[in-house]
Amino acid sequence: MENQKAEWERSYQNRDNFVFYPHEEVIRFVSRHIRKRTGLDEFRDVAAEPGKCNILDLGCGIGRHVIYCHEMGLNAYGVDLSDEAVKVAVDWAGSKGLADAEQKILQSDIRTLPWQDGFFNFVVSHGVLDSMAFEIARAACVELARVMADGGLFYCDLVSGDDSKHAREYSGEEVVDTRHEQGTIQSYFNLAKIERLIDGLFEIVECVLIRREEVVTGGYISRYHLVLRRA
Repeated sequence: MENQKAEWERSYQNRDNFVFYPHEEVIRFVSRHIRKRTGLDEFRDVAAEPGKCNILDLGCGIGRHVIYCHEMGLNAYGVDLSDEAVKVAVDWAGSKGLADAEQKILQSDIRTLPWQDGFFNFVVSHGVLDSMAFEIARAACVELARVMADGGLFYCDLVSGDDSKHAREYSGEEVVDTRHEQGTIQSYFNLAKIERLIDGLFEIVECVLIRREEVVTGGYISRYHLVLRRA
């Protein structure tokens, strides 16, 4: 199955995917389930010994969530398909004080992750599993389940067919033809497809559909935001 590495390399070389600030739902996940910032240098721990927990950003891009987790005092790792993205992420994370960044942020196909069984307690993944063919995403979830500890929590989001161009239950796949991520796959999800994606691997803890609507033009898009537990 084609992982479209060339298309992602081109996107990062063009800096189309250079995003620098953590996504608010990733911040919310960390705050609710791992560690919440309560002051400039003060935190309230939700998980037991969060500083010893390993957390992975699956499809980390240039490393914004790796750096955010590191700044929250977590043991942060990242992986991405793009060599260009990983190079930038390693340099950026290193400048932010992440020790051994070149050993913690790695280039790999997410179907063959370079970590041992049960290594991660938490995983976050923003805008990744819906940017590939479903069969690849399913294989990635199988591999992700391998490297996660039993009971570990996984945050991810997936694009919904509930938008101004499709119907809510649309769950097809399309080739992106706009300049941003041109040539890559956009895989749309409904609840039934989500359940197929994680079947036998994860159970749903939270599933929220968030719609973003442009009031002036009337266009809108929606994404599922999920918290999953390793079964």
